[in-house]
Amino acid sequence: MSLDTYLKRYQVNTVEKLAPILLIALGISLIAVYFAIPPKAPFTTTATAATNTVFKTTSTSPSITQTIETYTSTAQTTQPPPQPPSTPPVARPPVLLPLFRVDVVAPDVVNTTRMPIQINYTVVVRNVGNGTGSVLVGGKHYVIDPGKEVKVNATETITFPGTYTLEVEVNGTPYSKTVKVFYYTPVLEAEPVKVNVTTLPTNITVAVLVRNRGNLTAVVEGVEIRPGEARTINKTITVTAAGYYFINVSGVNAPIAVSYYTPNLEWKIGGPEEVEAVPGESSSAWLWLKNVGNVTAKFVVDGRQIVLPPGSAVNLTKSVTVSTAGYYTVEFVVRGQLNATMKHAVKVKIIATRVELITWSPELRRRWPQPGSTESITLSVPNKTVAMTWGYIISTNATRRSTTIVVEDPDGVQQYQLTPGAALSKNFTIVMEAPGERTVAIKVNSTTYGLVVSLKLTPPKVTVRDITKIDFSDSRPLLAIKISCRYADISFDILEVSGTLLFTQTGRSISGTIIVRSARGVDTGSYSGQAEGGRGFLNLNLLGRNVHVEFSLQPVIITRVEVDGTPYDCKVPLELIPTILYGDKPTASDEPADRYAMRLISAFARGDNGAPQWAVWNGEYVEVRDREGHVMKVYFEKGTVRIEGPLQAYIVIS
Repeated sequence: MSLDTYLKRYQVNTVEKLAPILLIALGISLIAVYFAIPPKAPFTTTATAATNTVFKTTSTSPSITQTIETYTSTAQTTQPPPQPPSTPPVARPPVLLPLFRVDVVAPDVVNTTRMPIQINYTVVVRNVGNGTGSVLVGGKHYVIDPGKEVKVNATETITFPGTYTLEVEVNGTPYSKTVKVFYYTPVLEAEPVKVNVTTLPTNITVAVLVRNRGNLTAVVEGVEIRPGEARTINKTITVTAAGYYFINVSGVNAPIAVSYYTPNLEWKIGGPEEVEAVPGESSSAWLWLKNVGNVTAKFVVDGRQIVLPPGSAVNLTKSVTVSTAGYYTVEFVVRGQLNATMKHAVKVKIIATRVELITWSPELRRRWPQPGSTESITLSVPNKTVAMTWGYIISTNATRRSTTIVVEDPDGVQQYQLTPGAALSKNFTIVMEAPGERTVAIKVNSTTYGLVVSLKLTPPKVTVRDITKIDFSDSRPLLAIKISCRYADISFDILEVSGTLLFTQTGRSISGTIIVRSARGVDTGSYSGQAEGGRGFLNLNLLGRNVHVEFSLQPVIITRVEVDGTPYDCKVPLELIPTILYGDKPTASDEPADRYAMRLISAFARGDNGAPQWAVWNGEYVEVRDREGHVMKVYFEKGTVRIEGPLQAYIVIS
């Protein structure tokens, strides 16, 4: 339906609907004239009013989260003064008013053996009045006839036991239901058990007293333990050494203290903590054992049989051969009446070569690979082609003598003499492409030291202090746009919007053209608008009509619509208003280019489909893809930002 046809039909319908209203008004005027004539006898008048209000609701339950509009219907009647007997009473139509009764249906008590749980409840709204009315529940309007009802289901997640109030608002009035949640679970604990043994290892049966301090009966090892009850559970365990243990009795940790009285060995282990050596040398440690028990101790140390009477002691020595720098462990394995492995650690410093591989540019990074290994680093660069400078530094930890080293690098093989405290260094330059990787390596005394260098494209930082002008053209189609008025809807597709946005000291202004497709074909219209001081307007010359739209800012809400200068009660979608007219100015301060490009494309988005999904910097520009798959390229140039693709824009920055 065209807008012209809609306006004509609206005028005819308005006349047809006003006819009965004019007749009722004429009748009321005649009654008023009658009551204006002074009565012959005195009489009194009384007035009664009946009001039924459907309140605004904002749901507080997890499943009802919408806020709906408020509707109020008020009917008022006035009792007329007594009529003279000769005058028949004036008939009045009955007053039809809705009256709503709200119930929150939920269990009074919930018993559970698990947490968290969900409580399901229902909001029941009944119309006990004599008129049809509308209510707002759970973000949805419901129209209820007299004697009818609606039910809205909701849930509440409960994490802890206790008393909870399930509350919901129906037309602005809160209604609630109190629910008590009881949590039933067994809580088991075992009392400590003390055991004395004279032989290790050994199998023993212990009696574990398990107490249920919870509020639910439990079954442990086939034994039922009621709340508050304690039962003895027999458990067979294997003990290999004295000490404090925990055994598992059907999920209950029972502490067991095992005391071993005969025999008893004391021991100490020691040796040098740090040594300097050359590969092939050995480092030693010692083990001291003494029997402080009450019987003779018999045991084996590293295969050697040892017998110690009470009070006797023995000293043992053991060595380990070193080959490289690091920590070495000397171990004594004792088996018999003492089952243990004693260890002594020694730090060995080997006179060795130290190799450091370095990238000097585009970023300074250092690595010290182990002999025969390769390290990895990742460098962030903004450009595709990079000249990378790398090198190495070789030194030794020698303190008294010179060291001969043979180095193989990109220049060939050479031999050097390094004195204590001296170092050898060299640098090289190679060209790399980003993203990509390259391995650089050298050999020192036939041992390889490598470094894998990976280049990752990283967007540069951009700063946009201010914007003075934006020229744009957006050919991303926006389908099924509808302007809904009282008696007609106008549907069309937006094929392209182009224009110029100017920023001023107090706001911004915009003008341009819009191409739409409707039932009558493709039309080109124009528009202009302005936004400042918390308000804005947009004038559209579209489909042969002049449409004037006024809106508020923060939030953006359309407040007035005029068609050809006449106000109309129409719903105009916000997509008709270019987002950049009322959105935030897309400035930036030292922000990554891909992140700024996402915000910039978002400033032009008309609805969710135009919102950007991802942005990637490729070394020249930022490629941005929106939800519908449109790809835009964002270029950063001196004094401007340029967008190419279905959305084209030229942004003048300062």
